[in-house]
Amino acid sequence: MRGEAACATIDLEAMLEDTVVATTGIPELDLALGGLYWGDNVVWEIEGSGTAEPFFRAAVTRAGTYDTAAYVTVTRSPDEVRAVFPGLDVLDARPGSPLAAADPLIREMRSRCKAFERDLLLFDPLDAIAEQWGADCAQHFFTRGCPMLLELGAIAYWSLAAGSYPLALRREIEEVTQCVFAVADGRVRIAKAEGRPFGVQGTVFRYELEGDTVSLAPAPAAARLGGALRSIRLQRHLSQSELARLAGVSPSAVSQAERGQRGLSLETLLDLTSRLGITLDELLRGEVAPGYRLARRHDPPRRTSDGKPVALLDDPQTGLRCYLIRLPVKGTSELGFTHKGIELIAVASGLVQVVLATGRPVLRQGEALLAERSGISAVRNLSDSEAVVFWVLRDEPARPEAAPV
Repeated sequence: MRGEAACATIDLEAMLEDTVVATTGIPELDLALGGLYWGDNVVWEIEGSGTAEPFFRAAVTRAGTYDTAAYVTVTRSPDEVRAVFPGLDVLDARPGSPLAAADPLIREMRSRCKAFERDLLLFDPLDAIAEQWGADCAQHFFTRGCPMLLELGAIAYWSLAAGSYPLALRREIEEVTQCVFAVADGRVRIAKAEGRPFGVQGTVFRYELEGDTVSLAPAPAAARLGGALRSIRLQRHLSQSELARLAGVSPSAVSQAERGQRGLSLETLLDLTSRLGITLDELLRGEVAPGYRLARRHDPPRRTSDGKPVALLDDPQTGLRCYLIRLPVKGTSELGFTHKGIELIAVASGLVQVVLATGRPVLRQGEALLAERSGISAVRNLSDSEAVVFWVLRDEPARPEAAPV
């Protein structure tokens, strides 16, 4: 398109129709999460004698929809992996193979999971990786691999046995991943879910296996309370005995409550929340409001320079919207509507002309323009390479209605 002008207007409905949502393969979990975001690293934390394989198999049911779908093994042969997860490529990282170390395996993962594709990677349990490579090397591999896969937009499934790592290491693992699901005693709890509405984190389900199919149902109140208590206790680095002292009950009462075998009285819960400095709602959800909302994109960012604004954030509660615009060489994006409010154009790369009713200033990389009274009608790329622009809009606050006389 060199030398030609490419024009685009906003069509948000068409944009959403083109969106492809990654799935866990479990309808009830997808409904709670809104599906998986491209780039999500999902950790299944397994307590007791359970296994993550049924949840991995659920994800694999849609393997044919991915550009790349592969399993990373450090223990099982490729034939064994394919018997459990048919249809997957296998990255053989067993001892003696060329991929049997963190650095070559990460390079291979990067070559398989190219940016702007839809990719799925599943891994042997972190416990097995640590047994083969040592805990430090396994941690190094995980904390390097997760951000890389997030950047590439790949879905990654990991698992570990609860209690197999020191608490500090477990917290570090949780910090670099996007979703954590705790599986114990026939329950699945959403322990972490970045970018989802407040209230999703802390949700608890009962699950059953029907052959190879995972079936989820909302957990009883006592089970939800148990998961919430355990989550808050781990966040505050408290033992069951310490939490029991704060609640004014016995350690066995806390233990039974966390297992969903009994509840705690409303008076006890109110006293506990007061001492913890949180609300009852935060306790029952198993989380404290983080004070921010993360807007993640459902669709991997296909590298198309068509000038079409892509919605990154559209939050009617705060009146903020943010769009990403990739402009081809000499391309133009007609923004398509008159906005009554403040607008900001920030140029990430390229040389961009901003078309307003009152002028046509040109911005270089790293520069921004704030339009308070003159609406922005278009942006043009004047450079000889692709330009990347962020377009941010803030709506005018609604005026209060006049009181009747």
